[in-house]
Amino acid sequence: MKYLYLLRHSKSSWKNYDGNDHERDISRKGIEKTKNVAQKFLLKNEVIELCLYSSSKRTKKTLKIFNKIIQINKKREKKGLYHCSGAYIFNLIKKQNTKKSILIIGHEPSFSEFLDIIINSNVKINLSVLGEKIYTSSLIKIAIDVSTWANMNRKSNTLIYHICPDKYVGEMKKKSNQS
Repeated sequence: MKYLYLLRHSKSSWKNYDGNDHERDISRKGIEKTKNVAQKFLLKNEVIELCLYSSSKRTKKTLKIFNKIIQINKKREKKGLYHCSGAYIFNLIKKQNTKKSILIIGHEPSFSEFLDIIINSNVKINLSVLGEKIYTSSLIKIAIDVSTWANMNRKSNTLIYHICPDKYVGEMKKKSNQS
């Protein structure tokens, strides 16, 4: 069994925005919400072996905040995670065979597109649980029933939980089945 965590970057700031989306900073509210999610995750006593994160300023700062609480030892910046497709995330993960648990810090709509790929189309994601999109600072855990990431597909993947900054949604246990 492999475990994948998706963490959307902290809420961005529009203060001093100069049109360069890649270099947008995070807001004070975003900092607090990310700390809140990290504290909730810490209570679960789960280990993240590898973090892959986008090259944007807001994902780097989100990682810094999260890492102060969680202590992730192995981190790698992936420029391709900025404005990527769900297929890019899928293929990136399939190349990570040495780790049991991976955290990806990235963006919307990339994460929603990735969930559409990884979760069998017969299983509808409950939008009342996830919302219409993955909100800033939200963390999702997915169990991938494979021995190596290279074998990841749309079958037997389970959404385990979704931690929102303002509330904890809880155990989801939505399992993807074969078509």
